[in-house]
Amino acid sequence: MLLLTSRNNLKNKNCIKITNYLNKKSINYQHIDINIDIDEFKNIKYNTNSLILSFGGDGTALKAMKLGWKYKLDVLSFGPGRVGYLVRSLNEFNNLIDQWVRGKYTFVKRFPIIQNEDLDLPSFNEVVIIKNSPTRLLDLSILTYDQKVDFRADGIIISTSLGSTAYNYSAGGPIVHNDIDSIIITPISPFTKFPRSIVVSRDTKLDITIKKNQNFAIQFDGSVEVEECINKNLTYKYGLSKKAIKIIGDDNNLKLDKFLNQILR
Repeated sequence: MLLLTSRNNLKNKNCIKITNYLNKKSINYQHIDINIDIDEFKNIKYNTNSLILSFGGDGTALKAMKLGWKYKLDVLSFGPGRVGYLVRSLNEFNNLIDQWVRGKYTFVKRFPIIQNEDLDLPSFNEVVIIKNSPTRLLDLSILTYDQKVDFRADGIIISTSLGSTAYNYSAGGPIVHNDIDSIIITPISPFTKFPRSIVVSRDTKLDITIKKNQNFAIQFDGSVEVEECINKNLTYKYGLSKKAIKIIGDDNNLKLDKFLNQILR
């Protein structure tokens, strides 16, 4: 088992409860620091049936998902305080670990957004195209279902259902229950007429074009990976991957009260 958390968290009383229970169950584990580079992870020795167990907030859970995605490992995430949207309550820890040891556990598959069919850049929450200039809006166009829409805005968010409570929600987008595999398109401060958001099916493909001579960045789950300013139009293709990651201890049959507790906390 691989325990992904910060070194400071190892001294957290809740993290100590986790490691004590793993020791009690004779489960071997090794600590992986949250700051590890995803490509450096390949130098760590682990069994192919290992589990990435993360302890931290939603950011730590996202890091665990990206590691699990690249190295084909299942993920189980817990939070130290109130239940986050991507992490489980520590009250469930002992039971979920026991289920995993017995090989009888629930899980859900999560499908990230992929840009230009590049599987090395999965986004489990959202992709954001955003302006770098404080004074100039982006000129954009979206092509989907053979329909093209031109508009001007500070940027655009392409979100999964799982990420609908993150940046998408802050920008006025809808909350979509995560048992609905969909893509949510939400403009950021649009200037021209544009629906606040559009929710499309999981099989939808999007072509987003940024007009020439504009300064912008593309963020994948909050990490800036691309910054552009060139003299030609650029088109990026987006869609949900057909490949998925398996999240242990989750299922898509959340009770409505639990769901609302998560998103309205």
